[in-house]
Amino acid sequence: MKNTLKLMILSVVALSACNRVQPNYEGVLMKNYGREGRGDFSVVTGSQGLLGPGTELYQVPMFEQKADPTEVVITAKDAGVFTVDPSLTYQAIRGKGADIIFNYKHVGIDDANTIMDNIESAVLNALVVNAYREEARNFSTDSLMNNLNNFEQSVEMRLKKDFENKFFTLTALTSGLKPPASMAEAIERRNNAKQQAEQVRNELEVARMNLEKAKIEAEANRVKASGLEPRVLQEQWIEAIRTTQNKVIITDGRTPIILGQQ
Repeated sequence: MKNTLKLMILSVVALSACNRVQPNYEGVLMKNYGREGRGDFSVVTGSQGLLGPGTELYQVPMFEQKADPTEVVITAKDAGVFTVDPSLTYQAIRGKGADIIFNYKHVGIDDANTIMDNIESAVLNALVVNAYREEARNFSTDSLMNNLNNFEQSVEMRLKKDFENKFFTLTALTSGLKPPASMAEAIERRNNAKQQAEQVRNELEVARMNLEKAKIEAEANRVKASGLEPRVLQEQWIEAIRTTQNKVIITDGRTPIILGQQ
């Protein structure tokens, strides 16, 4: 009899321990089988003791989750086709655990280890697919390629609102946008052509600068070689007279007589 009593006590203790909210999870207690709707779900903390009939404790992870939806084919407004391979991180909004359990009870939420995977598959991934497809229709093919940041920002802003409406916070999003092979090849050819044109422009600029340099050097050499020109000789003659210490007598204004030093 004593052994049976001890076994019953141990069983009660074990069951009570199983009904404790785990760290970094939000506990949600459902009562009355949830018959009264959202009012039968409430956020709880700590141990809930023994749960009676129609009562159940759910656990919602509050830590960041990583999601990797499947590739999405999107179409620009001018029919350009792209592939998006998105990845994202998100987490449940604290205080919204009861709403999450109540709204997504149908997708399978009994296991705390799989609840978020089930919600992703049933709800969140569809939000991501729709956001990319619908936002892509606001861009032409060229503008989508040339304004990828704007496209990603528009998708992210939309998804942040959509996730919040579903009681989650979107923390990061990467698009992984890929153009079709034909467009990727055309872009590569265009980029190569731009690089080659830039190289030719640089070479022409260098050649022009070298030509200018050669002209300047040639002019300098010509000036040096023209040292015996009359104008230059006249300037040198005037300078020589101005600086000499000998007595200079000007006769006809052109030919001076230089006497010995005084």
